[in-house]
Amino acid sequence: MRRFLADLKIPALVGLLSTLPFMLMEYVNRRAFEEDFPWPLFGTMWLLAAGLTFALLPIARDLRAGNCIPLTRLGFWLSVLAALLTAWLGIGILQDQIPCFLGVPNCD
Repeated sequence: MRRFLADLKIPALVGLLSTLPFMLMEYVNRRAFEEDFPWPLFGTMWLLAAGLTFALLPIARDLRAGNCIPLTRLGFWLSVLAALLTAWLGIGILQDQIPCFLGVPNCD
């Protein structure tokens, strides 16, 4: 359990650092509008960025250790599939919400 929690530190930090610029843009560009801050949106974005990092960590560890990429291992392909699906969903959310981050009125 302790190892699992230690493995979550890097994805949590990457998720925070990749979501923070969009939170700041939303705050600065939309403060004139009488709307609540979209915490669920940024929570989802943070989870997606952390999940993408968590899915890619085993591959990065193998490469950093000097091992070849294990193309015959099922865990490798599951990590790649999880990373692709997470990235696809995250990019879709960003494409949909970028006008809101930039301060366009009635962007929803």
